[in-house]
Amino acid sequence: MGSRGAQIGSRFRGLVYSRESSLTACAPHPTGKTRTEVRSAALRFFYGWLLVGVAWVLYGFGISPGYYSWGFFSSEIIDDLQLTRAQTGAVFGVFTFIFSGIGPVTGMAISRWGARRVMVVGNLIAALGFWLVSTADTVWECFVYYGVIGGIGIGLSTILPCQTLATNWFTKYRARAVATIFIAGGIVGRLVTRFDAVMVQEYSWRTGWLIISAVSLSLAFLAAVSVRNSPAEVGQHPDGIDPPTSHGPLPAESGETSADAWTPGAAMRTPQFAVLCLAGVAFAVPWNVTVGHGRLHLEDLGLSTDAAAAVLGTMILVSIAGRMTGALGDLLVPEKVLGYALLIEAMGMLGFLMATTARMAYASTILIALGFGAAYISLTVVFAKFFGRVAFAQTTGARFLISGIFNSLSPAAAGWLFDTTGSYRIAFTVIVILTAGGGIFTLRLRAPRPPTGSGFDGTDG
Repeated sequence: MGSRGAQIGSRFRGLVYSRESSLTACAPHPTGKTRTEVRSAALRFFYGWLLVGVAWVLYGFGISPGYYSWGFFSSEIIDDLQLTRAQTGAVFGVFTFIFSGIGPVTGMAISRWGARRVMVVGNLIAALGFWLVSTADTVWECFVYYGVIGGIGIGLSTILPCQTLATNWFTKYRARAVATIFIAGGIVGRLVTRFDAVMVQEYSWRTGWLIISAVSLSLAFLAAVSVRNSPAEVGQHPDGIDPPTSHGPLPAESGETSADAWTPGAAMRTPQFAVLCLAGVAFAVPWNVTVGHGRLHLEDLGLSTDAAAAVLGTMILVSIAGRMTGALGDLLVPEKVLGYALLIEAMGMLGFLMATTARMAYASTILIALGFGAAYISLTVVFAKFFGRVAFAQTTGARFLISGIFNSLSPAAAGWLFDTTGSYRIAFTVIVILTAGGGIFTLRLRAPRPPTGSGFDGTDG
């Protein structure tokens, strides 16, 4: 970072930290072999809630423009580059696979270098990929620029880093923190659909990608100066609550401490991990297909471009309510919230299949949005509840890879089935069955028993 950036970063930190810092000695190591001195800086307020606001911007403006714009621009891209729906669906499928499939790499990178550095690098890569998309002339360039480079950038900079920040900074208020961050996807996504409509009507899809690239570049700077990886970096504790002075954990933290005993390898060998991966596929596939083919399907029903934009924009906006519902995971059993959310999403997908009017399209996409939003938040909370903070980044990254393999195939498969049969009926029916099945299995979940020495067997507690 240049001298100007360093000055801005220094001023920003000056607003956050107090001027008083002291050299303090850490408690002796249990073995009595080491003692280190660390410089701790006191904060005037709990930085976690400010970081939630920063993560809101980084997530919303990091993922929504790139994710939603491809599907909306697809009609113009098909005309300009002479592509088929199967090809544009395949490009979107590669994009979703890459940003999900890179999850294990993202998780390991976060564990080694922290979320801040990973987010900076990811946004820079995304900016490069989206700029290149604006120059694409062939389907293979779309695959490389949007699918691969853009997917890598989004995977490194958005979902998993933001989930990790919320998990590291919060325990008692985790579901609320996650929900607050991820409602940004719905709010910004709603704006993106209007932005995309203006681009295709007044300018071009290429201009749209140039602007999206500039947004990603600005987010890299924001992450560099604002993100802190954990409360320990600023001398604080999760939720802004100091640990008790008496022996034993706080009641609200006892389960968290137990779950933190999981290692990534042990967690991934449990049946609960497999069911949660199924839930990851079940909640994402309906959304991916609706985003990738929704405008085309609605225009096939006779809706205008503006009407299709209004329906999809409403869907994205309503997902905010679904994501806020996911915050109930702080008060209710989060795995139950997840299971019922999947069933609601399945009902919406069935309605979208049967829709013949704009009113039916609105109703069905509202159900899809509510189910998707609640499942999106709840799945993160369930992972943290079942497997703890220590294993969170790598287990969630592995889940992204497994889920991404299936999620990436769905837009391309839906496009191929339409090109072959002239209808989305088969594709949508399969998705309904998948999502409903995922909901039923998830409702039967119980938290796994954390490992205790060599006696771990991964059974239910």
